[in-house]
Amino acid sequence: MGLRKKKKKDDEHNEEAASPFGTFSQLIKGSSNPMGSSTERKIPDFSPGNKGDRFGEYVDRSGDKLFLGSDYREIFTDSRSWSEILNDLKHWTPLPYTHGMEMELIIADDDGNYPPGDEMVYRMKEIVKDAIKIMDQILYEGRSDFLPVPDFIRNKVLARPWGQEDIEKGYVMDIRYQVGDSSVDIDTFGRDGNVTAITYILELVTPPCEYIEELAYWSSTLFLLAKTTLPSDLHIIASAVNPATKEYQRGLTQGDHHHLGSFKSELEKIQAYCMIRNFLPHLIALSPNSPIINNKPTDVVKIIKNRITAPNCVRSLRLKFNASMLSNNDPKHFIPYLTSTNQDAQTHFLNVIAKASLEDGRFQDVFPFTDWNTIEVRVCDAQLSICRRIGIGLLIETLCYKARKLLAQGTWVPDAGSETIASNRKRAVERGLIALFRPAGNLTREFLSQYDPEFAKQYLGPEDQPVRYMMQACQRMFFYLKDELKELGFLYSPFLKPLLQSVFGNVSYAEPPITEAEYQLSLYDYKVKNGEDPNILYDLIYFTVQYCQDPLNNPLTGVLTLPKEMYD
Repeated sequence: MGLRKKKKKDDEHNEEAASPFGTFSQLIKGSSNPMGSSTERKIPDFSPGNKGDRFGEYVDRSGDKLFLGSDYREIFTDSRSWSEILNDLKHWTPLPYTHGMEMELIIADDDGNYPPGDEMVYRMKEIVKDAIKIMDQILYEGRSDFLPVPDFIRNKVLARPWGQEDIEKGYVMDIRYQVGDSSVDIDTFGRDGNVTAITYILELVTPPCEYIEELAYWSSTLFLLAKTTLPSDLHIIASAVNPATKEYQRGLTQGDHHHLGSFKSELEKIQAYCMIRNFLPHLIALSPNSPIINNKPTDVVKIIKNRITAPNCVRSLRLKFNASMLSNNDPKHFIPYLTSTNQDAQTHFLNVIAKASLEDGRFQDVFPFTDWNTIEVRVCDAQLSICRRIGIGLLIETLCYKARKLLAQGTWVPDAGSETIASNRKRAVERGLIALFRPAGNLTREFLSQYDPEFAKQYLGPEDQPVRYMMQACQRMFFYLKDELKELGFLYSPFLKPLLQSVFGNVSYAEPPITEAEYQLSLYDYKVKNGEDPNILYDLIYFTVQYCQDPLNNPLTGVLTLPKEMYD
């Protein structure tokens, strides 16, 4: 019998002129889209066992200073269908750490209004009852509207799904899942226990998974289960803020939470936490998905040379407003660098963030002291596509694995410092990948080089080519992780592809930098320019379903391009 999962939910402007390159808009004026905005390419099959050439044409990025690296080429990833990949168990990709995701979804009606909380008490219980019945059919009988369950996954489900009353969540569906030599009971489908009494957020929780494909299966299946069980007058919407809601309401934002476990030691776990902490601004810049509230962004959407610049449009309204359930931007009280998980380290952690207990202190961007001996990463906005959710999970896994390799070499994970992390965090929340990146305090390459010279070079950039923008900071993060991404088999994964496209290209309708936040902004801008009602709610409802039915599908269409610094 596993332990039952108990958990709670979780301005700067005009700074571009400070860049020695000039403003962001000035920097990109000479850029162009080298492959066109609507080019259809025939992608060759590059699946396990296929010896076809992974590399396509060279792409000229030399005239665009935002792109680091050289000799950009088209890169082809696995072109098989999701069902083919799912059924090819012998080629599944193992994860170095067990990985579970908590995915929060908006429930709203046709107009984006939240159903009243008192009404949903009854309705939600009926929805969960239906979910239990359908999940049981999926596992033991099969359903034509769901893909067959791989035997590997079915064999890890140790009891038939059941319903249980939770003091915080109400009625939920539980699944007992094998994890190593033991098991855990997961509140897999139900109300988010930390949401306000006003309304409901639906929380979908995957079991701890050992393989990429296993995690994608559960994520996709739970999304489809939500779509199937919801009454016809309600919809699930995968966005971190409801674009139709009039104003921010505390607790009513949606995030993706990642839990990583099975670390080899407590030292490895706490050093993995430190590595994730260093790259929190990068994770934020790659995962914003809440740029619209009250049916409009925070400023005019500007598109220059096929780039969705929108310089004063906040990319993550969730992170901008939701300071009580995540870390804040005050470096004096930002989560600290740690070298231990003992009682003294926990006390130091709480003292720095000014919290009285671990129960109160766990609402942070990343938290290393969970009840399940996992690291929880809470900083990412809820993504529109499952593909990008999994890709972010792979990036977090790789950061932890990098910490493992440094420790094996007798090297501490470097500390980028709370001032640098917090200040760049703030800018990434506001502007995403177009935000300026700056070291703060006394952070220098010399200091970082004491621990890891390669980290110093890539985190801040070489002295003759310092990092200026978050897009470049993320490119250099991938340079830093390249060997680990290759070793783990992640680099050419279709799930990592959209993250790499965000900073390296190619996206068929826009130039990088681009994330799902820019995708929302582009939908809004398209409607405005065509004289349509700019409400994008119906688009998000539609795409939420489209991108969960096939976890390989995502908004960033196009052929991936990478520089030789990544594919060599």
